[in-house]
Amino acid sequence: MHQEALNFVQNQLVRADARLDAYLQNPKGAKNPTRNIIVKVRQYYKDFLDQKGSQRWIIMPGLRGVGKTTIMAQTYFEVSLELQKRGLPKNRLLFVSLDDAVENLDIRLNEILEAYELILGVPFEKQTSPLFIFIDEAQYEPKWGTVLKALFDRCKNVFIFCTGSSALELRSNPDVARRSLLERLYPMNFLEYEKIRNDVTPIKGLKDEIKQALYGQESYEQGYQRLKAAEKSVAQYWSKVDTLDIDHYLEIGTFPFALKYPDKYQVYEALNQLIDKIINTDVPKLGGMRVETIAMMRRLLYLLADATDVLAASKLAGLMGTNGITLTAILDVLKDAECLIKIPPYGSATSSVRKASKYCFMSPAIRAALLSIAGSDGTLATRKGKYWEDTVALHLYREFSSKRVGNVVYDPSAASADFLLQMTTGQEIAIEVGAGQKGISQVLNTLKQRKIEKGLVISASDLAISEDKRVLMIPFRYFLLM
Repeated sequence: MHQEALNFVQNQLVRADARLDAYLQNPKGAKNPTRNIIVKVRQYYKDFLDQKGSQRWIIMPGLRGVGKTTIMAQTYFEVSLELQKRGLPKNRLLFVSLDDAVENLDIRLNEILEAYELILGVPFEKQTSPLFIFIDEAQYEPKWGTVLKALFDRCKNVFIFCTGSSALELRSNPDVARRSLLERLYPMNFLEYEKIRNDVTPIKGLKDEIKQALYGQESYEQGYQRLKAAEKSVAQYWSKVDTLDIDHYLEIGTFPFALKYPDKYQVYEALNQLIDKIINTDVPKLGGMRVETIAMMRRLLYLLADATDVLAASKLAGLMGTNGITLTAILDVLKDAECLIKIPPYGSATSSVRKASKYCFMSPAIRAALLSIAGSDGTLATRKGKYWEDTVALHLYREFSSKRVGNVVYDPSAASADFLLQMTTGQEIAIEVGAGQKGISQVLNTLKQRKIEKGLVISASDLAISEDKRVLMIPFRYFLLM
């Protein structure tokens, strides 16, 4: 073990509080509110301390900028207080950011753990009191999974919490998956945005009521009645919220860090730097991508951001000056890095290959940032429609695809719905999204062609249901409350 590793760990133990304190408060000095996911993380570490639960290794991957380090910092200080209450020394808690250690100092994770073991004075196998090890930016260590698995197996009294880019999950392995619990962090939903920016508390039970109305087993006639019964609660929530916040949320508000900037164009500059970091730092860590191919990625993102419809693979490849195989590889990597959400066409695996996949952005703010540099002079309504579509795609991905309780595709037929949700319950729902007043013709086309019984239209229109009770029209302001 190198002396540099020992010095590094000693410095981390001394300086972690000062370093992480900056993540606890906004520029005005007010304490940052916590996001919903911290409730789960809190339960995991408390169960560990109370010897009630078996989950003692949490992995939190996610897109850059969504607030993973802030969640870790908030959890770090909560754990620190818990240790103090229980009379345990502060050195039972170690925070390390591997971008500092590996990238800047060339200190490996196994060296850090060896140094920490030396400082503790007792081998990991013989630890009788709880240990907490927080690893931020874990993807900078190529062998992070192997090293932490070895620690997990050696020490029964250790709680591991690691965060990193979306590459983190992809570089995992079956042994890690069996021992750890994955808690992916997404861009903020509207409820989190209002809570953090304006301290508006969601109305208890309303989110679940809307979800049940839209995705429950009951008919849409029953779902409509549920939503009518919830109208008072919806109005109560929006009485505390400025409707202009919707546009602010769509343009920048999905990223927590954006709320500290006074001007949205400063946010776009930061987001474009974030995109460069994903392309130049995270993508190479996914492996198998040539330098000249990586160089094409920003151009592709510009094309996708400005597209008003699904672009055929051959057309995209032509615009990029590359071939279909390379284009597919680039799109897959951007999907794996969670810049993009891939929406494949409806149909069997063989028939869908012939149709282009649709790509939405993981956050409408990424699309807005790209358009701020290279967008055409499209109308505000057109752009807003794409922001709404990205928001709905993220919701469907978060609630169904990532949890493996549903599959999201689109109908490639002409004049058809934007999305088709196929749930493991057997239900299928055709979904159309529009920023203005939206009719139901596209949803009806998909219902007829695909023999589906439920259609959902998300738009600026009022809450309503079609005469045949098969198509539910829900205002976007309702949808945002999920």
